Amino acid sequence: MKGKLVTPFLSVLFATALPLSIAAVVQEPGRPAYPPPVQESQPRDQNPNKDQSDVKTFSGKITKSNGKYVLEDSKMSSSYYLDDAKSARKYEGKAVLVTGTLDAASNTIHVQRIEAAA
Repeated sequence: MKGKLVTPFLSVLFATALPLSIAAVVQEPGRPAYPPPVQESQPRDQNPNKDQSDVKTFSGKITKSNGKYVLEDSKMSSSYYLDDAKSARKYEGKAVLVTGTLDAASNTIHVQRIEAAA
């Protein structure tokens, strides 16, 4: 008796499920098969000119330490490595103003400009 009730039930189930599955596969022409990935509404870096906004001017005296040029800032009691040895070489032993961005992790100034202090 159970076999006779199960067969019609399965027939009805498949009859209703088949059109739904076909509708899910068939789609409108010109539409992609899968929805496009969700785009972020804002860029990951909120400030695209980050390097420009972090540009600062440091003052001090250029010296050489362990084969690298260093800006010694006596006012702040600190020193910073300079990544532009060619420009720094001209000012070794002199008071200067260095314009650039500070990489705090390596304590290095990425030099944009070096000029003699007034």
